[in-house]
Amino acid sequence: MPPLIKYLVVFTLVFIIYSLFKAFYHLYSRKSSPKQVVKALAIRVGLSITLFASLLFASYLGFIKPHGLMPASEAVEKSINSK
Repeated sequence: MPPLIKYLVVFTLVFIIYSLFKAFYHLYSRKSSPKQVVKALAIRVGLSITLFASLLFASYLGFIKPHGLMPASEAVEKSINSK
């Protein structure tokens, strides 16, 4: 995976977590209105859906390549050695 895509994914995840904590703050703040909580949660959900769709699209275009938990060569070696 190219480094730029990794940085964008990490930045988006950090922003999603920031939005979640912002909603939590507004939820427990006495001065905040419920509209601020809903807005922060809507931004978080929108970012999550956008990140998921972007990863699917990047995978479809071949920018990123999905893989299993172990690289294919290690999985094959372990299955051959266990027989």
